[in-house]
Amino acid sequence: MDERLEKALAFSKYRVTIENRRKALKRRFETMLVVHNNNGMFCADPATIAFVKTLVDAGHADAIVIDTKSVPIQIDALKAFYEELENAYFEATNEYSTEMKKLATARDVKKAMEW
Repeated sequence: MDERLEKALAFSKYRVTIENRRKALKRRFETMLVVHNNNGMFCADPATIAFVKTLVDAGHADAIVIDTKSVPIQIDALKAFYEELENAYFEATNEYSTEMKKLATARDVKKAMEW
């Protein structure tokens, strides 16, 4: 096979591998943001965290919060729920950032596939 074709094929494989890895990292990040509480499923995104923090700051000990499936869920310990959301968010973003930095420095397929 022509050397130029071999290089093009290797680069193509590299780009596909990088893109697949990025998609897998994003799915893992989104999965890590999920927090379960009182049979409800919540996403620890900035909007949810800010809303629950506002409720806590307003002095509420409990409240009804709509989960990701649009179901109203009674949250009995808002402060603990807020801390759980915040922890999930920071763990997910830290891992996502670390893995994306590793991926950015991967210059071949073998390095890109290292988990």
